[in-house]
Amino acid sequence: MPTRVAYVAGYPMFHTPDTETLRLCSVLASTAFGLVFAFVRLGRKIELHFMHWSASALLYAAVLIGFELARGNLVLIASMLGALAATNMLIISGLRSFDGKPPWRRWMLAPVAGCAAAHVLPTWIGGHGPIVSALTHAGDTIGVAISAAITGLTLWSSGRREKSRARRIAGLAMLGYLPGYVVTLAAYAWAGPRINYLALIPMLSDQLLLGVLNLGLLAIPAERAQRRLRDAARRDPLTGVWNRAGFNLHAMRLAAPGATVLAIDLDHFKEINDRHGHLAGDNVLIELARLAGAEVESLGGEFGRLGGDEFVAILPAARASDGQVCANQIHAACRTYTQGMPEWTTSIGVSQIAANEAGFHDALQRADVALYRAKLAGRNTLTV
Repeated sequence: MPTRVAYVAGYPMFHTPDTETLRLCSVLASTAFGLVFAFVRLGRKIELHFMHWSASALLYAAVLIGFELARGNLVLIASMLGALAATNMLIISGLRSFDGKPPWRRWMLAPVAGCAAAHVLPTWIGGHGPIVSALTHAGDTIGVAISAAITGLTLWSSGRREKSRARRIAGLAMLGYLPGYVVTLAAYAWAGPRINYLALIPMLSDQLLLGVLNLGLLAIPAERAQRRLRDAARRDPLTGVWNRAGFNLHAMRLAAPGATVLAIDLDHFKEINDRHGHLAGDNVLIELARLAGAEVESLGGEFGRLGGDEFVAILPAARASDGQVCANQIHAACRTYTQGMPEWTTSIGVSQIAANEAGFHDALQRADVALYRAKLAGRNTLTV
């Protein structure tokens, strides 16, 4: 394949590959990623997102080959441009499938149909000529750029929402194509359609961005699995609320002067276990975590189990006036016994983080003291 050589002071400095070389590189890279996605999917019936992304990569490779075969055929080139937009929509459908949403939406047909229509309409309406040719090339570039922008923004926005670095990387890779499309439009405006800049400039971008995009997509499932493992390590396996480590980590975001700390303890928990069995005791713990956790969560707080029958909660300083109300609601909710379960009550100690305290541990100690006083006062009560 021919290359162009740049000379400085009579010496060859670098080789600039032509469109055919760039196309071959993009075809090989995209085919490789398509096969990787397909092989990762093998034996995993539920991970359909890999098939969407595999189809996207393989279709992209086929489209690049198809452009060469369709040269000069108006309808075939329009079909290839529509298929090019479809490769981007397949990325979105795979992402939706990964998130447990219906993968396809009707609006996804609009970029595909728009790319195809932008190529044929100028010729069908205006015939042939330099102006029509310029409009066709501009329409092709804008149509493909819009589909890339939709995909990039979808990946980026979902990455912000899900706090996913892999999604944001993939989104930035897609958005990274947009400057190339702007340069393509400028090249057509400046030099005219003598060179197929839409084939040349985006494929130059491919050499960097194609790998980043597909590696970002590959990292999305691994990132979620890693996050779930971290979350599981911070959860109490019985009740599902934060364990001590998880609570310490998440409570720090609320640890400010005025925040309310609650220490919660089941009354006579050992007697429940001895009289009704450990399964009944476990059910009581689960029910307490459900009732108290719901009350705390409704106020934007964090709730956890420190161990045994000891639970803890923290409410933000902005809800300081609701702290004692929340404790009363937990206390009242725990008096509503679930059918088939033994009767159980709670003792609760309440404290607030002082103005000169940075963390919540001192307030927790005071809440523990208040809890001890509630126990001495006969249990089934709360002390502030």
